Amino acid sequence: MAYQQAAPRLAPTETQWMTQPQVPVGCPPGLEYLTQVDQILVHQQIELLEMLTGCETQNKYRVKNSVGQQIYFAQEQSDCCTRQCCGPSRPFSMSITDNNQVEVIHLERPLRCTSWCCFCWLQEMEVQSPPGTVIGYVKQE
Repeated sequence: MAYQQAAPRLAPTETQWMTQPQVPVGCPPGLEYLTQVDQILVHQQIELLEMLTGCETQNKYRVKNSVGQQIYFAQEQSDCCTRQCCGPSRPFSMSITDNNQVEVIHLERPLRCTSWCCFCWLQEMEVQSPPGTVIGYVKQE
């Protein structure tokens, strides 16, 4: 009788990262992962402190491919006062890092008024890759 050994299972806290693909010519460092995926899934990490107190914390996200392997980790940088006073309209920076904890994308969103009287100040976010090199913008229409 032959026995097959079961494949090792990942513990719930272990993260399975996507294997780093070869870098295509002309692709900015760290973005080679995006050449290998047909979709990405973004999962926000739930913070216990935020759930218990209702106070906004810095958001953290896991960016995964369609089979659940993590591609990037994203973390917001903002101060406590701004998060509490401005809520979802707050300004922030976001670092998006690869599995080597190297920042590959940086996002900057300045404070924009969302009042009905300031309809011409729509939300806008700057996208940098590598960090420091602007490659585009995300703009509200």
